[in-house]
Amino acid sequence: MGFWGAMIMSFWGTVFAIAGIVQLDGARSPYLAIPVAVFAAFAVYARSVHQAISKDGQIRKLTQRAEKVVQWATIGEGIGILIAINVANNVGHPELKLAAIALVVGLHFLPMAYGIPFWQFYVLGAALIFTSILGMYLPQPMGNAFAVLMACVGLWMAALFAMRRELRGALTVSTKP
Repeated sequence: MGFWGAMIMSFWGTVFAIAGIVQLDGARSPYLAIPVAVFAAFAVYARSVHQAISKDGQIRKLTQRAEKVVQWATIGEGIGILIAINVANNVGHPELKLAAIALVVGLHFLPMAYGIPFWQFYVLGAALIFTSILGMYLPQPMGNAFAVLMACVGLWMAALFAMRRELRGALTVSTKP
């Protein structure tokens, strides 16, 4: 996934964390500073990894096939989110919008897991799907908060795995004779 993929996952994990905190504690919660601080720390870490790898010129790039899978999965995710919001509103359960969005995000990781390949995306996708469905059945707003906070944790972990993969790949390439 690389630097940008990890940054995107970390950013959206932060957005999910903020949405979950707002669901539980309101928009003026002092806890909103926590996900922002985590994102800032991750950005500093990811930037240092990116600079260390780019010095050696060993930045991994996706194949054309993987890039197309990511592109189409992302387009499908955007359309799916709009549909999920519309369905939640039209079936009379607008309170389920956040959990429905987390479900679509989980679904979008499944084709990416195959196309990149990055097996951790299978785990992430399944976890997001499971926790979002569970969140839909829990009492609201706790269910939405649960779904998006679990999505946050999953995205942050996937971002760290992506950076670890980049480091491991660069070390493997740079140590070969």
